[in-house]
Amino acid sequence: MKLIQSICKAALVLTVVSLFASPLQAEAAPYEGYTYSYWGTTVNTPNAYIPAGTIDGSGQGIGRLKGPTDMYVAEDGLLYVLDVGNGRIVVFDEQWQVVREIREFVRDGEQEQFANPQGIFVTKKNHIYIADTENRRLVELTSEGEFVREIGAPQSEVLRPGFEYYPIKVAVDNAGRIYVVGRGVFDGIIELDADGAFTGFMGTNRVKFDVWDYFWKRLSTKEQRSKLAQFIPLEFNNLDVDGEGFIYTTTADVTSTDPIKRLNPTGADVLRREGYFFPMGDVYSESASASSLLIDVKVGENGVYSALDSRKGRVFTYDQDGNLMYIFGRMGEQEGTFRTPVAVERRGDHFLVLDQAMNRITVFKPTRYGTLINEANDLLILGQYDEAESKWKELLNLDANNEVAYVGIGKALLRQGENKQAMEYLKHGYDRVYYSKAFGKYRKEMVRKYFGAGMTFVIVFGVGLWCYSIIRRRATGKVKANVT
Repeated sequence: MKLIQSICKAALVLTVVSLFASPLQAEAAPYEGYTYSYWGTTVNTPNAYIPAGTIDGSGQGIGRLKGPTDMYVAEDGLLYVLDVGNGRIVVFDEQWQVVREIREFVRDGEQEQFANPQGIFVTKKNHIYIADTENRRLVELTSEGEFVREIGAPQSEVLRPGFEYYPIKVAVDNAGRIYVVGRGVFDGIIELDADGAFTGFMGTNRVKFDVWDYFWKRLSTKEQRSKLAQFIPLEFNNLDVDGEGFIYTTTADVTSTDPIKRLNPTGADVLRREGYFFPMGDVYSESASASSLLIDVKVGENGVYSALDSRKGRVFTYDQDGNLMYIFGRMGEQEGTFRTPVAVERRGDHFLVLDQAMNRITVFKPTRYGTLINEANDLLILGQYDEAESKWKELLNLDANNEVAYVGIGKALLRQGENKQAMEYLKHGYDRVYYSKAFGKYRKEMVRKYFGAGMTFVIVFGVGLWCYSIIRRRATGKVKANVT
């Protein structure tokens, strides 16, 4: 009887816990944390992010997601998911309640639907832009799903013959300019003005070719040349816009050292690459087939950005200087792993990764280790150097060999004017760029500090030598006179 009562009490407790528990239950990460040292070797670190649960639609009463292709977190925190297999856009709030579903829209009195849309973007005014790929158009809707306008294929004499328009990703800056990544478009990102008129291409990737191949092409016949690989630029596969209007892009090139770019309004790449290695995902791989394949980029606050590796299922996060902050995720079947990751978003301090094959969104929350890195970097950018230094030192208690922490402390000390101490920490962090800055400032500091005393010594020493030479000449002259 007592055993039955104990079982009933346990069942009651479990029932109460399940009623009040969050739908996103925390679990240990099914992977080990790692980063790259200055020497290019992988180094184990505490996990910066761990899975906190998954969302697939079934728990929200709308049926499972099916073949989702993209998602976007709006300024108000709402998440818009492009659920292509079900022919809808699903909008979730921050508690993962469904706000609305958009399955169609009315245009000129007729209902229309999307045809295999691949990209979605939401402006600060909560207008939704959809890259309606197979319909070869962009569609703008209100947040309620009401039709605003359609933007068709660009029209211009500068477009090459045979140009085909299949928009796959779209972004809009604060001025209303529209940027489109087109499938098979090697000319660059398609730029449209606020009215939807074509203004040109921006940020064209440089052509890369092998010198030996070029030599053989020069010697080959026309028929042979047609069978050789063509020297054409690589196409972009995704983009995002930061608060200053700069365009971050990714390119599906496993051999490139710059698969992530930050384009200014003229299309020039201004991404800072001051870390140990260029932002490119995994640094070293045994072969090109094992290299990172970056397919999405998400810009966060204070110049931090994250890139999604579709080949290895990892998210790489970098600071404003291009230093690798942390890595999390992997391919697999467990919760917290992926089969076909297609999009990454950030809501607050949580990351969201969309898996097209598993038809779900995995939510990642920061550990204490990840929180310290995020907070320390934010404080450093905001100019709160004492607080930033304290966070970085706390981080060293969790990972004594963390080179990012040493660099962070060095930067904080440098901006506080503690140049000599900054040099010591930057040396431990192997940061040559900031070490040179600290050394230059320390040298100027020493010059200013000892310049007066040094010049006084030089002057006194010079005057002393001058007086000594005069006295000596006079003494020598007297001796000669006496001898005479």
